[in-house]
Amino acid sequence: MLRYFEEPKVKASIEAIQHKPWNIFMKNLAPFIAALFVTFVGTSAHATPLNQWRVSCGVDKGSIQKKGKIRIFKTSTNHCTGGTFIQRAEIKSEKVSRNHKGKYQFTSTIHMTNDKNEKFDIFQMHDGRDGCAPPLKVTVLSNGRLKLEADYKTGKGESCIRDVFAQSTKTNVVFKRNGHPQQLDVSVDFLGKQRFSVQVFLDGELAAQGDYSPPEGKGYITSKHFYFKHGVYSKRMFDYEMISQNMSVKRIKK
Repeated sequence: MLRYFEEPKVKASIEAIQHKPWNIFMKNLAPFIAALFVTFVGTSAHATPLNQWRVSCGVDKGSIQKKGKIRIFKTSTNHCTGGTFIQRAEIKSEKVSRNHKGKYQFTSTIHMTNDKNEKFDIFQMHDGRDGCAPPLKVTVLSNGRLKLEADYKTGKGESCIRDVFAQSTKTNVVFKRNGHPQQLDVSVDFLGKQRFSVQVFLDGELAAQGDYSPPEGKGYITSKHFYFKHGVYSKRMFDYEMISQNMSVKRIKK
């Protein structure tokens, strides 16, 4: 009789022992699965053509250097054809369609030092046009303020409607040129049919914003695709060094 009552207990104990290694295994595996999920989500957010970069057109030797997560831009002659700007050290991303939709954020910590307050473009969104300003230029003015610039292209060369960006920002945010680090964020919301909205922040403060809605039809050349550009692009030569650190492009909204 005693054995009749104890046998289930023994059987239950044996089953518990048999399942214990599996429980331990699953317990140890859980953190790994969680880490893998976080990595997948983070990688997916960054897995965009707009986060795949290469040197634009070529530069003078040593004018663009990459050391880990740091890129260093220095004065270079313009190796691209067309246009009127003679100084360029830029990188460019891969392309997305003119009908692409989604919101993306370019982020980098910038350290800029230069010998004079020359006007230059620090970020662009281009469509490959030859001549005229692209659909988006984030321009650092001589006083350190940021301005959005763009043209509508109407023909070959410099046939354009100038400075068409509808922008509405009044701010005292200033870009520094003394080597002091500043975080630059450029948020581009693609709306399809070559339209987009953009916001630019310096150290979290809104520095510029606007909308680009080009007309379509006879007399206007439409964009076929878009890609990002980053670096220093200027009409005149000037000596500078710009460090861009931890640069990334991340999709923040579908």
